[in-house]
Amino acid sequence: MKTSVALLIFSRSVEAECSFKGFAGNQLFFQSQENRLKKLCSKTGLDVFNHDEHQQQGNTFGERFCNALSSVFSRGYDKVIVIGNDCPQLKYKHLQSGIDALHSGKACLGKSFDGGFYLLAIQKKHFNHSDFLNLSWNTSDVSSEVIQLLSTKAEVSFTPTLKDIDKQSDFSGLLNFSKQLYTDVILILKTMHKSYDFGFQSPSLYVKNIISGSFLNKAPPLLSRA
Repeated sequence: MKTSVALLIFSRSVEAECSFKGFAGNQLFFQSQENRLKKLCSKTGLDVFNHDEHQQQGNTFGERFCNALSSVFSRGYDKVIVIGNDCPQLKYKHLQSGIDALHSGKACLGKSFDGGFYLLAIQKKHFNHSDFLNLSWNTSDVSSEVIQLLSTKAEVSFTPTLKDIDKQSDFSGLLNFSKQLYTDVILILKTMHKSYDFGFQSPSLYVKNIISGSFLNKAPPLLSRA
């Protein structure tokens, strides 16, 4: 039986993400993200819809986001949780917080440090396509505007503010959040920042184990400066 809640992954494909954000050589990061999201979403038991550049419709980010959300609602779901693929700190507990909020009649937002958001849990009755289309998408104001808009319709709960990856320099900033990262992300950062000792025992198995997914959902090693 179909549940009333659906999960929407609104993102680009691995190849498109690397190309658009100038992440040449970092395809492995987004491949690991894609593998992890599949596991996290499967764990919720919800129906999952992937909207990458092949499914998205619209000329602007706002149009594509709103059209994707409307598309899922049109399938008969009255609650949707939207996430992307560029937040390496995202965990199952954040998805569960969104689910719990929706079942309690609330909305839920997971803000990112740059003023955007990595998670939005929203009910169909609280979503107005035109209002959302007019938000300041791709700016540092968008999460504040979403909160202001939703607060007129429902109580808004929040998951912890996390860091997302929008540009190459954001990778180095992840080092400040190492205790919240999965092992595969730590390993990718290790190849990019040779001056750090990540305490991993077998770096020679790096590529093989990330691709196979054997590091997914494991606790990260302790970070220490060399």
